[in-house]
Amino acid sequence: MRKIRLRTRIDRLLSVWFYFSMRHAVAVIAFSILAAIAAVNYTIHNLRINTYPGNVLSDELPWRQDKLAYERAFPQFRDSIVIVLDAPTPDQARDAAASLYHRLREDSAQFEWVFYPPESGFFRENGLLFDDAADLEKMSDHLARVQPFLAEVSADRSLRGVFSLLERALRTGEDKDIDFAAVFGRLAAALRGFLDGAGTPLSWIELMAGEDAKPADRRVLLEVMPRIEYSSLAPGEKLMAAIRQTGKELRLEESGVAMRLTGAAALSVDELKSASIGAQMASLGSFLGVSLVMLIGLRSLWLVLAVQIGLVLGLIFTAAFAALALGQLNLISVAFSVMYIGIGADYAIYLSLRYRELACRSHNHRSALKRAVRHVGGSLEIGTLTTAVGFFCFVPTSYRGVAELGIISGAGMFISLLVTLAILPAFLGLRRPSRYLGPHAGHEEPPRWQRSLLTFPLRHSRGVLVAAAIVAALAFVPLKSARFDQNPLNLQDPSAESVRTFRELLADGSNSPWFLAALAKDGGEAEAMKQRLERLPVVDKVLTLEDFVPEDQDQKLDLIDQMALTLGPQPASGASKPRPAPDEEAAAVRRFLATLTAHLSAHPDDADAPAGFRLAAEQARLAERIQSTQGEARTETIARMSQILVGGLDGQLDRLADALKARRVDIGDLPDDFRSRWITKDGIRRVEIRPKEDLHDPQAMRRFVDQVRQVVPHATGVPVLFLESSDAVVTAFLQAFAYAIVAITVILFLTMEKKIDVALVLLPLLLASLLTGAAMALARIPFNFANIIALPLVFGMGVDNCIHMVHRFRTAPPKDGILLHTSTALAVVLSALTNISGFGNLAVSPHLGMASMGIMLSIGILATLLCSMIVLPALLAQTEHLGRLKRFPCDRLHGETPGPA
Repeated sequence: MRKIRLRTRIDRLLSVWFYFSMRHAVAVIAFSILAAIAAVNYTIHNLRINTYPGNVLSDELPWRQDKLAYERAFPQFRDSIVIVLDAPTPDQARDAAASLYHRLREDSAQFEWVFYPPESGFFRENGLLFDDAADLEKMSDHLARVQPFLAEVSADRSLRGVFSLLERALRTGEDKDIDFAAVFGRLAAALRGFLDGAGTPLSWIELMAGEDAKPADRRVLLEVMPRIEYSSLAPGEKLMAAIRQTGKELRLEESGVAMRLTGAAALSVDELKSASIGAQMASLGSFLGVSLVMLIGLRSLWLVLAVQIGLVLGLIFTAAFAALALGQLNLISVAFSVMYIGIGADYAIYLSLRYRELACRSHNHRSALKRAVRHVGGSLEIGTLTTAVGFFCFVPTSYRGVAELGIISGAGMFISLLVTLAILPAFLGLRRPSRYLGPHAGHEEPPRWQRSLLTFPLRHSRGVLVAAAIVAALAFVPLKSARFDQNPLNLQDPSAESVRTFRELLADGSNSPWFLAALAKDGGEAEAMKQRLERLPVVDKVLTLEDFVPEDQDQKLDLIDQMALTLGPQPASGASKPRPAPDEEAAAVRRFLATLTAHLSAHPDDADAPAGFRLAAEQARLAERIQSTQGEARTETIARMSQILVGGLDGQLDRLADALKARRVDIGDLPDDFRSRWITKDGIRRVEIRPKEDLHDPQAMRRFVDQVRQVVPHATGVPVLFLESSDAVVTAFLQAFAYAIVAITVILFLTMEKKIDVALVLLPLLLASLLTGAAMALARIPFNFANIIALPLVFGMGVDNCIHMVHRFRTAPPKDGILLHTSTALAVVLSALTNISGFGNLAVSPHLGMASMGIMLSIGILATLLCSMIVLPALLAQTEHLGRLKRFPCDRLHGETPGPA
């Protein structure tokens, strides 16, 4: 009795509120608009965006504590940007990296530091000590062969110097130690590229080394720590644009150097960009789709306008609530608008369709509205609670990002209900839309085929339930193959530059960021930790600061001294002869061609003849090109040719001269910016653990992490973050789903008069959840960090359908017994279609995580719709028979006695 009295009081309160809104429509609308303006102003000044990706999970988790402690000790490894430079030659890559390094270091306002060791004074002078001794021996031998050539060219670093030296050597027979075959071959290749339009410069590094560079030698990495402002909507985007602008100013692309950005900060920027694009597309598509569905279902522009205005107002007030309750949005909760648009129109749809149904029967506009709100109000209240529970169930979990989304969207459901109850009657009070309404569901006798379809779940209720049970049993089979994708990289737009580049670095192996790191309080603990870790079968190598003190220094220093003695003192770039005039360089080309042709004619069988003939052919083409141009075009051709052949000579000779100054190195000699990446001012050491297996294999990653953490429990790194994050999210999902089921069951028990109705509501939902999971498994769409939140949300949203159907069956059953031929059933269909219109647009998002969430939500809503329209009526029919209720004769339930609504 107490429950009935409470329900009656609520119904009366709703009726009074509706009458008030209708009588004071202008005042209510004006007040709503003023309140919305105030809410917008409050939101603008109090709601900030915190897009730091680490905020989506609770900092109280132990592995998060380990990560935060690691980042406090070594902030260099948090949110950096990795600049990847790829060039046709290693010379270009290194020169470009050096130029970029010095330019970015000047911009301390935007970048804390730039890390590129080869350009520091220490590594320029001692870099050869870090090479293998065998490689140094090979380099020493080859430098001895090309020493005369290098010595002459270093004195005159121009086309004139190169060709005059070779012309004199061939003509006089001097400098027999020059490896003419190597020099001729590389000159010929460079000339051919220039004349054919490729313009690949001569690599002096390859010439000095005597072998072609490996692909890894043509790639250089710089690491930048940007000063990111996470309160902006696009943190790091301006900083990335500044890096790209610097590359343009240095004309890197024009010189053939490709610059790409990746790293944690770049990945976050591209992820946020793709997610924002997806959310904007989904929001617009959702709004249009919801409007179209409502226009078709409500058949009244005035009703649709009222609902849409209420939708916009509710969205504004929900954003204001977020500003008041939380003060910020995170990377996940920023998408609350898509959720709201997809769900916010449901209440208005149920109320509007019931109003339309009653208005077509009654000549009293106000009476129809009063009866509609008193009839639908109860189910709207329960539906609001259950839908909000679907969001609130994430609040107690450690998934902070979704917990905040749940708080905002859960509160948004109550805001949506209040706005619906305020705006809709006010608009109806301004203008009665009933004359624009067509026949409602149940008002006219349906055609025979439609009647047969609508009564199918009633006429074959036992068969439907048996089939549902079989389908439920079969759904468990594909669920066994369901898996969770632990790699967040797979959620991002695969075409994004940062993602493609990051995957390339992962495939490279030597530059892979997939390693673990641990902290040691001093060098002794670090060494002991290293010895224990090196015994593990999953560990390839363990690095500490001591590993960067070069080995075999005596042997290497002897080789370097030998090279320095062989090459002799090298003049600095400023001490070489000045650049000659274009005519002098053109004359040097002609003289060398004549001498080379004569030499090949006299020595056609020499070892260097094949390369010489190729060079002669290209020299002839070059001479013809120069001869055929005049004026500025001729000068430009010679200048470009000079850049191709000797453009990189200055930098490489200067680096070689610096490298020959190597001295004995101790651990205290390592530069501060390098040492700070391995040891803090307090003496805390970093220990880096590299895996032996390919961590793309989830099982290998799990083995690596488990075995390392058995030795070092607080080890952290990307593999730990992946595994622990996925475990935390799966745990949060299971908790949230359990909370949703328990909370919704309690709400139903407290609000429903017939306790059997609780089972009637829940059974179709559980079946729909099972079918959703099976469908995802069959489609081979793995669960991930984004879509796993969908199932509790679908459960919370889908319960509304069943509540409204059962409520209609109990309180205002159709006279012909066909539950599916009512405005309530039509409202369920329209509500599902609006939800699918909202969430389905996410499926085309470039952000794969958001797309998979849209797919899963759409599948879940569709499964819920089918279960509520087929299984639920069958359950109601069987309950009717088993209970032997006399209110609805069995023949009517089976559709044998048609009658008007």
